[in-house]
Amino acid sequence: MSGIDERNNIRLQENLMNRTIQLFLLILILALASFLRFYKLESIPAGLHADGASQGYNAFSLLNTGKDRYGEPFPILFRSFGSYQPPLYTYLTIIPVAFFGNSPFSAYFISALSGVLLVLITYLFVLVLFNENRRKFVLALIAALTVATAPWSVLFSRLAVEANLGLLLFALSIPLFAYSLRKIQILPIASLVLGISTHAYYSERLIAIIFLPIFVFLFRNILLRKKKWVILAFLLFIITQIPHLLILQSGAFTRRLDQVSSFNNQLNNQSKILNIGKTIINNYLIYCSPKNLFFDSDINLGRTMPGLSAFYNWLIIPFLIGIRYLLKADKSLNFVKIIGLLLIITPISASLTGDFFYPLRTLNFLWVLTLIISLGLFQIYLLLRSNITKLFILGIFLSYSFFSLYISYFILFKYEKAENYGYAYMKLMDKLPEYNNKQIIIDLSRDPGIGIRIAYLKSYPPKKMQDQLRPQLKTPYYNNVINTDEIYEINNIEVKPWDFGDACRNNVIIVGDQLTIYSEQMKRHELKLEFQIPDLSGKVALFGYSTNPEGRCTLHPDL
Repeated sequence: MSGIDERNNIRLQENLMNRTIQLFLLILILALASFLRFYKLESIPAGLHADGASQGYNAFSLLNTGKDRYGEPFPILFRSFGSYQPPLYTYLTIIPVAFFGNSPFSAYFISALSGVLLVLITYLFVLVLFNENRRKFVLALIAALTVATAPWSVLFSRLAVEANLGLLLFALSIPLFAYSLRKIQILPIASLVLGISTHAYYSERLIAIIFLPIFVFLFRNILLRKKKWVILAFLLFIITQIPHLLILQSGAFTRRLDQVSSFNNQLNNQSKILNIGKTIINNYLIYCSPKNLFFDSDINLGRTMPGLSAFYNWLIIPFLIGIRYLLKADKSLNFVKIIGLLLIITPISASLTGDFFYPLRTLNFLWVLTLIISLGLFQIYLLLRSNITKLFILGIFLSYSFFSLYISYFILFKYEKAENYGYAYMKLMDKLPEYNNKQIIIDLSRDPGIGIRIAYLKSYPPKKMQDQLRPQLKTPYYNNVINTDEIYEINNIEVKPWDFGDACRNNVIIVGDQLTIYSEQMKRHELKLEFQIPDLSGKVALFGYSTNPEGRCTLHPDL
């Protein structure tokens, strides 16, 4: 018996050692994910996009007054720049604003944290889904590392986008659903998390409603044995949808879809209704194109980094291997059903919009593709017998990926996209204190976020902002028609579309880009150049002119 006990002790020690190594590797991967998402987050991106400033200021306003910048108490959706922002990201941003103040870091924090937590959720998801695979820990670590370093995940984790939070919550619900197949009491919790995800981003509103009933149908032989838990799950999901239902008739609920839909005009023309299906299918296939996923890049906001696609191009090989593995696997296996379901439904939301390949709207789909890539990498791992060979290949591809990521994001993206994040206007704020004795007029013709960006970074009192913006609402707060012609007055700063009457005012500095005032107009109105603000590359982005009402001043731009 002593020999058996000794062998058991050895086995136990080996298991503990393996678990310790696995935990250590997971911590390393989470540390890497945190580094890639939080490193220089305050300065890269170089500035703060209008949407992030809107979320940040609304969080600041809620923290201090319980109302958003328009004076609306605890909104269901946040009115902003002609549309509405989903609420959950803004409410959670109250926490970093309270701890770190009004800064770009606070506005980006929730998205960056969501990106790190997604890595952990991916690890747990694989453990649950591949419970019977004796090498599930290796597969889980591969999946976690792949998500941690994926270009799409790094990019969107460093932007103030609600989609990243929506993905986190949706992804969190999936292992809970998978675990409910073993312990059905988890099903209501999974359904609750899924319902909450619909308040994080627009895509989840549709795919959550599709996923829940299909999941129950696919696993009806297991779940319907205890119908009370299924009923409770659906009930909790419906309860989470009540806020959506409250504003369903206002037009606010569908405002964003009306803006981005690819077939609104076709719906009003009966002869074109048949083309809707074709349009949706074409859009759907765009997101399944390996060319768009692995080879093409588009540096427009919400798409990809300069020179990189959503994935590193070399990952197409494990992607194809992963697809082959799924196609050959037993279709009755739980993981095949769940991944197959996710693969089919997650691109649907983006396929209803008119933009060509807009990854921001389909992060859930990119996450599922990353899981498939991880399956392919795992198959390659199993084929390689030598640990030295495995480490050598891992080192080569990680080095290549990190170098590509560093060049693409931390250098090219920072400089090429600085204009989109209002870098020059943030530098302008360092200059304006020199003119506290003058009235500053900033032209917002090409950037509607200037006013709220300044208000957020200057911590302008929310009560004063509410008193300004509430009277400027031309329609009820929740409405399908939203005016965007808002004027901001922040201390001695006035942000508005400037007109030539401003040139006739005394003691005024007019600030704008090169399209605001042409050199010919500057001469005609005898404006004096006071200062210039360069962009990140050193090129002049903003000009400040002082007025001369004593000189030749006219209200007409051509005189």
